[in-house]
Amino acid sequence: MPALLLGVDLGTQGVKGVLVDAKGSVLASAGLARGPRHPRPGWVEMDAEQDWWVPAAEIMRRLTAQLPEHTGFIAAVGVCGLVPCLCPMGADGWPLRPAILYSDNRALEELAWANARAGLSLTAEAVVPKLLWLQRHEPDVFARTTAVLSAHNYVVLRLTGRRSMDYDTASIIGGIFDPHGKRWDAQVCQQLGIPPEIWPPLYPATALVGEVTAEAARQTGLPAGVPVIAGSGDTFPTIVGCGAVDPGDAMLSFGTTGLLTITRRPLVESAGGPHFSSADGTAAVDWGANILSASRLVDWFLREFGGAERTTAERLGESPFVLLEQEAARIPAGSEGLIVLPHWLGRRTPTPDATMRGALLGLSPSHTAAHIYRALLESFAYNVRQSLPAHRPNITRLVATAGGARSRLWRQICADVLDMPLEYYPQASGALGIAFLAGCAVGQVRDFSAIKHQWLKEPELVYPEAGAKAVYDRLFPIYEEFDAAVAGPFAHLAEIRDR
Repeated sequence: MPALLLGVDLGTQGVKGVLVDAKGSVLASAGLARGPRHPRPGWVEMDAEQDWWVPAAEIMRRLTAQLPEHTGFIAAVGVCGLVPCLCPMGADGWPLRPAILYSDNRALEELAWANARAGLSLTAEAVVPKLLWLQRHEPDVFARTTAVLSAHNYVVLRLTGRRSMDYDTASIIGGIFDPHGKRWDAQVCQQLGIPPEIWPPLYPATALVGEVTAEAARQTGLPAGVPVIAGSGDTFPTIVGCGAVDPGDAMLSFGTTGLLTITRRPLVESAGGPHFSSADGTAAVDWGANILSASRLVDWFLREFGGAERTTAERLGESPFVLLEQEAARIPAGSEGLIVLPHWLGRRTPTPDATMRGALLGLSPSHTAAHIYRALLESFAYNVRQSLPAHRPNITRLVATAGGARSRLWRQICADVLDMPLEYYPQASGALGIAFLAGCAVGQVRDFSAIKHQWLKEPELVYPEAGAKAVYDRLFPIYEEFDAAVAGPFAHLAEIRDR
C-alpha cells in the first residue's frame, strides 16, 4: 500500500477533509457544516474547541473509518484554516474566550490607534487591533493570555501538544512579523504594549512541528506518531489545491470569503512561506480581490428566504442550491435592473471600509426572490471586477474553486462580468492542497506540476457569452456609482448603531 496523506480544511462555514495517495487519488472524503456566531452587529466569533477541534477530530474519524485497514499507511497530516483569528490561550492550554474572527469589525478604534502609534497600515481583519480591544474591554482575559493562535494552529496544538504558527499567518496578524528575519518584531510589540512572549514559535508551512499524540490518536482514529506539519491559512493550500501554481495562474475562490489571487513566481519556490510577502518585496502570490461575503451571501439567502427550496429539496433528495440556481437561471443577465452591494460584513475591495454594509438597489414589485438570488451572484462578480484591471495583464489562466464554484451559473456569471474564461476542477479543494503540502514535507511529492497535471483532471470550462457580457458592461459602472455613493450614509449609520 503506498503512503497516504490526510488534509483538513477548517472553513468559516464548514470543515472538510480528504485522504489521498501520493498520486492524488482521493480515497476518502468527509465534510461537516457549521458556522460562526454574531453576538452583536459587526461581531463574528467561534468556539475553538467546539467549532474547530471537535469537527476536525470528527472529520479525521470519518476518514479513517472509511479505510480502517489503511490508517497505518498515513505518512503525514496537514491542517489549514480561516485566518487570521484571535484565539487567546491560558496557561493551562485552553482557550480563555470565544475566538474573534477575521471578519469581525469591533476593534475599529483600536485599529486607528495602532496604525497611528506604530506607523502601520492595518485593515480590520488584523488580529493586533482585536487584541488591543481585548486589553481595553476584557482586561482579565488579556492579562491571563499566554498565547494567541489561529484556527489551524489550535487544531495542530490539539494533535501534537505543540504551539506553532506559520509565516503566512504571522504576516497577517498585524504588523508585528519581520519577513526579513522571519521572526516576531519585539519593537513593534513594545510600541503597542503587547507582550512579545504570547506569540508562538514560527515555522514554515511545510515544517514538521510534531506527531499525533496518544490522546489525539484516541479522539481522531489516527495512529499515534504520525507527523503533523505547521500548515497555514486556507488561502495558499486552496491556490495549490486548484493547481494555480505557475506564473500567470490566477485563482478565483468562491468560498465564504471570496478571493482573487495571482501567482507571480512558481509556488515550489516558496512552499514553506511566506507566500504573500517576502524579504525582497517580490511576493510569490499577489492579492487581487478580497470579498468578505461570497458564498456567505447564498448561505444567508437560503437560511432566511429559502424555506420552500429546502422543503422541496428534502423531498426530492436534491440540494436546495440546485433549485435556487434553476430559478435564478431563468432570470435574464442583470436581474432586470436589480443591483446588490455584497458588503454584508464591510468592504475590503477595492478599498477597505469596515462601515459599509450590503444593499439591494432598484427593487420593484416585479422582482422576485429569484431576481434577488441572481443579483447576489452578480454582486460578487462586480466586486471582483473592480480590482481586475490592475492584474489582468498578469493573468493567463483563471481557475474557479471553493464551494460556491460548484454552481455553473455562478461561474458563467463571473466569466461574463469579468470577460474571461474560467476553469473548474470538481476535485480541487483546500483540503487537497494541504494534503499535497504535507506530502511535500515528508518527501512523498516533490514537483508542484504534479498537482496541476496529475492530481487534477478533466476541468469544466465556461466562456463569456457576448450578450450577457454586453449587459454587464452597461451595469458595472452603475454598480460602481452606487458603491461610491453610499459610503457616507453607511458611515453615519454605523455611528448611530454603535451608540
